[in-house]
Amino acid sequence: MIIDTPGMRELGMWNVSGGLGEAFSDVEQYFSLCKFSDCKHQAEPGCAVKKAIECGELPAQRWESYMKLKKEAKFTEDKAGFLRERQEWHKSISKWSRQNKKNGGKQ
Repeated sequence: MIIDTPGMRELGMWNVSGGLGEAFSDVEQYFSLCKFSDCKHQAEPGCAVKKAIECGELPAQRWESYMKLKKEAKFTEDKAGFLRERQEWHKSISKWSRQNKKNGGKQ
């Protein structure tokens, strides 16, 4: 679908954070069940979100949708901070790549 929006440079979501919890209460219910209170839900042991996905209680697609909207919300709340964080991430990848080339591809 193509939408012509003369004069508009970008479209985005408006104040997503409040509605995200309501729309994804099925996802967020697992957060308090994680072993660690600061769980990032990536590779930590005892992560209830990852366990729910593995068991089929939480569809992986639902989790991916939540993460995409969470990322969009973070961007809309603090564009400068988001861009700074993304730039740092790119720098760290570049640094790792240079070091890896120096070592002949050995880690």
